[in-house]
Amino acid sequence: MIFNHLDTSFRDRLSGLYSEEYFVQVFHREWHRMLREKDALSVLIIHPHLNTNREDDKLAFKLVSESIKRSTKRSTDLVCRFHSNEIAIGLFNLDESGTEAVVKRIISDINESLGNFTYPIDLSIGALNLFPSPTIDLEEVFLKTEKLADAAELEGKNAYKLEYLSLH
Repeated sequence: MIFNHLDTSFRDRLSGLYSEEYFVQVFHREWHRMLREKDALSVLIIHPHLNTNREDDKLAFKLVSESIKRSTKRSTDLVCRFHSNEIAIGLFNLDESGTEAVVKRIISDINESLGNFTYPIDLSIGALNLFPSPTIDLEEVFLKTEKLADAAELEGKNAYKLEYLSLH
């Protein structure tokens, strides 16, 4: 009984993904690890164009979440429900080409697993690959990734925008 209670503190009830609070704690720790190891990481923000206040969209969000979780293969990949209607992913020890491979796999898996859903599921993905630095504000990383997801939405169905952030 106590273990079920503990599980809900770091899992989102609808999606089964990690909660945003848990994601922030782990991401912060991994950010500092990547900083020490001088290795790259990526942040993905996924906008499934769904309204989780509607029952049909709740089911679709759950199915999208499950598909995305299956698409992230490594045990270090961190996937969470972000805000109320988005999914955030932290990918550690990964360069830009590896990030693009994960994004393409997510889109492919969504199309394959939800191709026969009641109505088509559309999503947009923003992805930012970078080397952590003490001069980078983590809040800005997530805001920039959100903007990339918004820009991808203008590109059409199941589009993504990937950028590499370099410091000069």
